[in-house]
Amino acid sequence: MKKFLLVFSTLLLLSCAREEVYSDIQRNIKHLNCQAFKERLYDSKVSLQYADSALVLLYIDSVNLIENHPDFYYNNLARALNSKAYDNFLLADFAKANEDINKVYNLDENYPNKDVEITIANTINAKMMMRLRASWEADELLAKCECKHNYHDTLCHWANSQYYVTKLFLNCFYRDGKYQYNELVKTLNDIEQDNVNQQLIVDETQAYTLYYALTESCQILAHIASFYQNEEGKNVFYFKKSVEYLKKSLELMNDNERVSNYDLANNLQTLAGILNDINRNSDYNVVSNDLDNILLIIKSNAKKFGVRYPINIGVYDCDLKMNILLHADSLFLETKNPYQIIASKSMISDYFIRDGKLEEARPYLVFAKGFMDSINANEDPDMPLAYKFKNTTSKMAERVYVGLIKTKASDDPEVLTNWFTLYQSESYKAFEKEKYDFNYMELRSVDKENKRTMTYLILSIILLFTAFSTIYVFFRYAHRNNRLLKKQKELDLERIANVETCLSIFRHDMSPYIMFLQRDNVPEEIKHDALQKLIVTLNNTMRWINISTPNGLPFKKTSFVLNDAFDEVAKGITNPNKVNLIFTDAPCEVFGDKNLVEIMLRNLINNALRYTTEGYVRVSAKRYEKDKNFVQITVEDTGCGIPKERLDELFRSDKLIENEKSNSTGHHGFGLMLCAYIIKKHDDETRRGCKIWVESEVNKGTKIHFILCATT
Repeated sequence: MKKFLLVFSTLLLLSCAREEVYSDIQRNIKHLNCQAFKERLYDSKVSLQYADSALVLLYIDSVNLIENHPDFYYNNLARALNSKAYDNFLLADFAKANEDINKVYNLDENYPNKDVEITIANTINAKMMMRLRASWEADELLAKCECKHNYHDTLCHWANSQYYVTKLFLNCFYRDGKYQYNELVKTLNDIEQDNVNQQLIVDETQAYTLYYALTESCQILAHIASFYQNEEGKNVFYFKKSVEYLKKSLELMNDNERVSNYDLANNLQTLAGILNDINRNSDYNVVSNDLDNILLIIKSNAKKFGVRYPINIGVYDCDLKMNILLHADSLFLETKNPYQIIASKSMISDYFIRDGKLEEARPYLVFAKGFMDSINANEDPDMPLAYKFKNTTSKMAERVYVGLIKTKASDDPEVLTNWFTLYQSESYKAFEKEKYDFNYMELRSVDKENKRTMTYLILSIILLFTAFSTIYVFFRYAHRNNRLLKKQKELDLERIANVETCLSIFRHDMSPYIMFLQRDNVPEEIKHDALQKLIVTLNNTMRWINISTPNGLPFKKTSFVLNDAFDEVAKGITNPNKVNLIFTDAPCEVFGDKNLVEIMLRNLINNALRYTTEGYVRVSAKRYEKDKNFVQITVEDTGCGIPKERLDELFRSDKLIENEKSNSTGHHGFGLMLCAYIIKKHDDETRRGCKIWVESEVNKGTKIHFILCATT
């Protein structure tokens, strides 16, 4: 109604006095944009209404504004669109946010404030990419952010502040290891050089946001520093800084009459994490004075902050931690930010589970599951999949399903099985979204934090195998019937063989690398090489699991040109020996799963490059001479070759091929087994006849051939 009256009054004024109304329109547009900016974190929906109203006024008189005041028009148009994009991002409507961002990008006119608004659009886009787990795309967007001019100081400083906040959050929540540590330290130093107390604090809400980002960053740095050598005392140093920043934020809230629920909830969640750390680490008791002041601020502002639980200064027990978490959760519910609501429920349940309080954790997990299902059910079916809410919550969905299983939220075995299946699905999606991060981390130096991460991955895989075996046993007995008994037994035998083969090769391939990494006297470069090979083995293990396990990776048969597959594979190949890698022109069109074919080519080419120190590796394709209905693809190298007596063992699950001239063993384990399985999938799913074979001569080289069905 308010919006309608505003538009109606504007139209009425336009019809009465043209020149006088024109200046009123400008004032109204600027006022609406300013209000949208002020309300961005107090109430995102109200901010969205202000921005929409500004756009309505701009469009009403667009012809005259563009003709007489183009700079004003485009500056305010971009401002309103960016406000909408930011509000839609906070409300997790990524499709609309993306639409508004693209409109800002498509404003070709050179208006004065363009570089600031483009920087803001890039920053909002980067935030959205982070939620979509596209971390390296977010990195690229942040690398484009630059606004140095002083056309609008406040907005320029806000853009810079948002850039730093986004950079901190990217490395806080979407990175692991030493790279995360170094980037956070670098960003903190950059912020200090930009004078955090002046230029980057545009208004109170941005101050809350910046202090919250700094608090989280220092808290994470304190955690990481505990695991690094020669970093004694750094964990306490960063923990103290974290508490200092949190104190500044709450002092600012104490001084202001108005506080946004979003900012207060973030600060309270962080405070709960700090209390949890203090209970786990006695070294952190050095912050007790600052912590007492923080609790005193919260207690003194009980009415303004909505505190309805006792706060005893100097007492940091579990009850206080959980009360603060529940308080933050109630505030997030009021913001109507679905992403934060689910994250809050997951965090509360995690804390309860850690304390062994499974019954207390269940209601929050059930709420989170129902809330996610409700949003997904009501989403527009025509919305692009990439921007659907479900596509942004893979990690949180994993936590929810694991929590539901841990707390035994249902006594029905079918429900538990369904939750486990959903967990596997979300885990796979999260893995796919993070694969570029993993590839990037492979290129970085190896340290203890990387080893710790690898250990967690190995444990996760072992747990996955254990869980899969349990589901398999349940599936075997639940679906047994007389009519399908013979077929069921055959499937059972094949699945058992897959699991045993996978475990056997996994143990053989991983053992030498783990022994290398555990030795103290091994040079760093050898450890680095061992870890790179360990990562390759892990990636092949995950692919094997996704392809070979029941209901794993579905076979997607399409028609594609081999040149496209060659081009895609060439992008991710590393060439350690710098030999000549040749991809011949291959216009042939084949039937098959393009993704699986690329995985197979990547494995074969990597094997060829590993054992070729001079000469070339060539990838080619032609019509199969014995049957023109097939296309023959060949990976040829001039490497050390394979003895004839071992050629028959290459693709056998009970054999591992070792190369006497290589310092490592078992490199053909998962790689060639994976290739053989991919060809078997193609043989089963397309025209019969797909196969793979090897020709090799010692000291002269190897040719590995495989055939796929031609389209014509």
